Amino acid sequence: MTTEKTILGIVPGLQATALVGENLKLFKNKGKGKFTQKKFVKTGVTNLVGIGMIGATSKLINDLP
Repeated sequence: MTTEKTILGIVPGLQATALVGENLKLFKNKGKGKFTQKKFVKTGVTNLVGIGMIGATSKLINDLP
């Protein structure tokens, strides 16, 4: 495994951490009465797109020589 591939292997983990942070923002605001269906749907769409992006990124990294 090359150094570049090792360093790039961190990227999907960072993307997943950012996605968790977005999810926590939703539930952090829930207690303040700012929880709306629009925010809930937006977070769901963000999760669907984000998970796909993380999967594609990790596949590209694994395919590196």
